[in-house]
Amino acid sequence: METFNCQPLLDRLTLVMVRTGALREFTKRETTLEKIKYCLEAQVLYEADFRINIREEIQNLLEVLYDRCDGHGKCEKSAVEAKIKGSKAYMKKRDGEALSKYNECLRLAPPDSPTLPIAYANRSAVLVQMAKYEDALHDLDRAEVAGYPSSLQHKLLARRIKCHTALGQLEQAREALQRLKNMPLSPNIKEKVDKEVAELETALAAPVPAHSTPSQVHPTVPGMVGGENATVKYLTAAFEMGENEKFGRHVVAKEDVAPGSVIMVEKPFAVLLVPDLLTSHCLTCLSPAPLPLPCEGCRDVVYCSEECQREGASGCHRYECRLLHLLSSVGIAHLALRIIFIAGWDLHCQIRDEKIEAGKVVGTGPNGNYNEGKEGSYRAVYHLMPHLTSCSPEDQLQYCLASILLASAMADRTDFVTDKVEKTVDVAGLAAALMRHVAQLVSNAHAVTRVERIVNEAGNKVEEVQQKRVASAIYPTASLMNHSCKPNIINNFIGDLLVIRTIEDVKEGDQIYNCYGPHYCRQTREDRQESLKQQYFFTCKCYPCTQPQYMRQEAVWNGVQCESCGGVASWVGGDAEENEDAAEKDGFEERRSVLFCIHCHKLQGPSTFLTQACAKVSSLLESGEEALKKSATDRAVELLKGALGAGAGVYQRGNHTMTRVRDMLAAALVAHGDYERSCEELRECLKVTEDRYGSQSVELAHELLKFSDILNLAITKSGKGKRYEEELKTVQKRTDQIFRLNYGAEWKLYFGTE
Repeated sequence: METFNCQPLLDRLTLVMVRTGALREFTKRETTLEKIKYCLEAQVLYEADFRINIREEIQNLLEVLYDRCDGHGKCEKSAVEAKIKGSKAYMKKRDGEALSKYNECLRLAPPDSPTLPIAYANRSAVLVQMAKYEDALHDLDRAEVAGYPSSLQHKLLARRIKCHTALGQLEQAREALQRLKNMPLSPNIKEKVDKEVAELETALAAPVPAHSTPSQVHPTVPGMVGGENATVKYLTAAFEMGENEKFGRHVVAKEDVAPGSVIMVEKPFAVLLVPDLLTSHCLTCLSPAPLPLPCEGCRDVVYCSEECQREGASGCHRYECRLLHLLSSVGIAHLALRIIFIAGWDLHCQIRDEKIEAGKVVGTGPNGNYNEGKEGSYRAVYHLMPHLTSCSPEDQLQYCLASILLASAMADRTDFVTDKVEKTVDVAGLAAALMRHVAQLVSNAHAVTRVERIVNEAGNKVEEVQQKRVASAIYPTASLMNHSCKPNIINNFIGDLLVIRTIEDVKEGDQIYNCYGPHYCRQTREDRQESLKQQYFFTCKCYPCTQPQYMRQEAVWNGVQCESCGGVASWVGGDAEENEDAAEKDGFEERRSVLFCIHCHKLQGPSTFLTQACAKVSSLLESGEEALKKSATDRAVELLKGALGAGAGVYQRGNHTMTRVRDMLAAALVAHGDYERSCEELRECLKVTEDRYGSQSVELAHELLKFSDILNLAITKSGKGKRYEEELKTVQKRTDQIFRLNYGAEWKLYFGTE
């Protein structure tokens, strides 16, 4: 869904309030409600006699957005056009295109449209052509429920018989066949149907079961080690929530737990699908929806099943329908609105006005439980840290303006503020509630991701794995965990369910640490500290941020060889990539960065030889990558070999730049058909990856997965297959072991390979 970005207006209003001094007045207001009311009433004098009314500016933007939202309703004409295109694609056996067009037709067709049942029926025909018989049966049911014409029912019955026969469901097939025989038909149709009946009877007499897989197969939700905690919902009984002045609320082990143990399975309080996936993923559970069911009110939302469709229609979407274009324009603030929708205004007011009893853990209910039931879940969310007093005044103002925009839209276009509630709600009150949740989400929202396998740009059938963001969500139990740049758990998702496993031995008394984003293997200490301070308002003191051995590792990953002693030298005053870029553009002599050796402790400027070598590696790598994209494989191999040679004796073995060169060279060699030498380069990459990320890391498993693809190519295409077969078995076994540890026994379902 194409969205409109309201950020330019928020930035402009912020700039006006900064330049006029109004921001100082804003910051003098102590509570969020007072800040909201100030912005609703403020008229700022800007440049002589030009007055800007904040509320009017926001309302003007809303009027523009309302016009755009009105164009997101159903459209019979567009639905029919999509159906016609789908039918043409089906006749040419372009099944993927046909499905896409029928899906589009279903999204566009009004709920009472005669096109709707036809689209379901036509989609079932495509699915039969694709041998997806189970999915086809579901669409046949939907076509009938939607009012498929009685004069054409014989078509559905014949298709249903084919599906049941192919699936070995012979009783259902015979029953449907009898119904088809008994169906009253006009003479011209009956002759054609009788011929089809004869063919179906023949097929039914000697059925050949066909292989049919549903379009979606979900991993089984795993059980937690030790069962669920009696007082903290979604947490294992082997852990408990602690609270003290040093760590605040945190999670600690009550007993030893082995690596790979499931310690948390949490349903989010609220979740928000990214706008680009609204028409391809289920709004309710976030699962891919290759055969979507439409929202009845708008064209922007789909569901994966009737159950999710019912839940969505009765949930938040009843307020958001046909307003998503507007709501998506404010990013994470939309999720804050979802939180209020789910809680309801009465519950919000109840939790807001509760007094926190002395000696009680913040966020727990009267019985001491955390995140239990709707009331307990919202209480847990409400008491997550908003850090509003730590935010810059400009950020506070941005949260305030976005909250006013959303609250005004709810008042203008929905019945949320006039719904039957015991406590009244106005724009200011709703905006104040939203502002608190927006601030909380900046520090507490989780990115919901899925694993995605992609074929690299060289098109050589070697797959790589990446994490793709699907949604943002709030998980109040998971938010209890403190941060470490070296976490002892790993997160993964089944739909919107957050599943957390341990990745190392946890001993009784150990604290359980999540990583809030900055990981010691991926970012320098300086960058991690800056990121955490900016977003989470604390200085990290975990092991990688304080212990010398981790700093030495970091120096190797980003360092070069010391020109005095051959030891590890790292850049001071800028990271390696910045310095290499500068070397290529204008030379290091014009920069202030120097090298510090962690072995001989010399602080020295880089030599001309070193700067030229770094620049040459960077230039050759970039050119080699470009040549590979253009399928100029001979040239790519030549350039990348040159980069490898230029970096030898300059970079440390584990340096990320050299690893990237080797990885790209391996890809070029595969595209060139030299699988043996590609395997040699990847073996070196695997050693570096294992040294950096660990022998049980998902990063290593992903590299092993890629290596196994190349070994398969070497076996099938090189003529030297046998020498690689044992190695492939070893690699596959190790890959499976690592992924089982991190994702569980059904890990392949996360990758869409089963």
